[in-house]
Amino acid sequence: MARRRRRPSGRGAKVAAKPAEDSPPDTDPTSLSSFPSGRSTDPATSQHKSPLSGFQPHQDDDDEAWTQSDKRALRRRLLDIIHRFYLDAISRLPPVEFRRTTGLTRGLFVGGHCFGPLHPVHNIVVNSIWYAAAFPVRRPAGSDDEDEANALLSTDGIARICHRSLDGLVAALRHLCPSLSNGDALWRLFSTSADLTAAVALANGVSKSSALRVVASQGHAAFHLAALVAQHPDPTAFAHFASSALPSINGQHNIVQLLIMKHMLASRHINYLSKVLVPSSPHEPSVPPLMLSTQVLDCIASQKQQFKGIGKQVVNVVNMALQEYTQRSGEQLKLHSVCGAGLLKEEGLENCYHINFLAYHEGSGSAVAAPVLFFTEAIIPSCDETDIRLCVPVDPVTDIGRCFACESNRKKVVHPFYDEYLGGREFQEDEVNYGNDFPIPLDADYIFFDADRDMAFANYLWRESTGH
Repeated sequence: MARRRRRPSGRGAKVAAKPAEDSPPDTDPTSLSSFPSGRSTDPATSQHKSPLSGFQPHQDDDDEAWTQSDKRALRRRLLDIIHRFYLDAISRLPPVEFRRTTGLTRGLFVGGHCFGPLHPVHNIVVNSIWYAAAFPVRRPAGSDDEDEANALLSTDGIARICHRSLDGLVAALRHLCPSLSNGDALWRLFSTSADLTAAVALANGVSKSSALRVVASQGHAAFHLAALVAQHPDPTAFAHFASSALPSINGQHNIVQLLIMKHMLASRHINYLSKVLVPSSPHEPSVPPLMLSTQVLDCIASQKQQFKGIGKQVVNVVNMALQEYTQRSGEQLKLHSVCGAGLLKEEGLENCYHINFLAYHEGSGSAVAAPVLFFTEAIIPSCDETDIRLCVPVDPVTDIGRCFACESNRKKVVHPFYDEYLGGREFQEDEVNYGNDFPIPLDADYIFFDADRDMAFANYLWRESTGH
């Protein structure tokens, strides 16, 4: 067990502070985004040794000047930053939307990349809403009823979209600044907190307004390449949206100002933005829905049911943890969503989980306070509150605690620094694989399967079921 100092008592750390109402649209709207990474730069408080502390930008543009260890460390730090962006973006979406398995949740995991012409957090929100509205899933009436078990978001799905977003950012930056090597592009993105326009400005030694003109003039090709590399379902449609439609729509409707003013959007805001971002008819599939074999349909249904069963257990334990925290703190909180869950199987604990979830103060209203990010360690399935070993608020910027079990399983979970939890032994970062070779398929691929568009996935399942 890792021994940590007990966190001082007080209100929970919010995922993002509410910005001032007079913030201009092109300013950084989140407190998270003003930090270069979620880790302490003080070696005395860091859990892991990293080559990052010795980084200096290279004067030449030779990728060989960057060691593989340097580039891996840069990717890790950038993934920390991008993961914070996704936690922030998720906290801004209405909790009711996460109780459904289609619509906005699918948009987040399939098309909600963080690159585009806006701030990364705003890009995630807008891209998710646009994709869900532009490429709706055809479902029978009543097939997408709300279910609290769906509040459990795919941990692997969040990690994968983070990796894909980073790959897309690097591709876009190298297109806009062709002289940059892969290592130099990673360094510029790290130095600017994964802000593409700011990275272009840094690379070219110009002002951000000059960089905006570069992005505007070359954005279509850059965003098309980014979408291709990030495995966006429709790179051509996205490139047009990000380079042409979105800047025009934002100029007419000032959607960025809405996102700044309303930290947690309501369903009416999602409906409004959907109509504004997709004013014409959505993209209809060019071919009829796939005729799926019984084996494929059964496989998809089985995996969905399995994930829903896990979701019910996790949500149940999170609600118990919230109840225990309420009794201890006096704060009245309600579950928003579960945004990270990792089983500690590497530590020989087959039923102990580390979980991140978001909760908001009941009656606070969407414009008053941001949801709070929590960490809990619990036994699942849980019988009573004695199975809740720890439940504390965490800050994804200042809490740098991590555990080997979650890291080795590639589960992105924000751990507290001032508390005790299992699996928190010190380790070298090179012990852990931070690559982007995710197993195929992920749970999100089953949950958000679209028979109109997911032909490659359906063919994969058919080959697996028939042995071809």
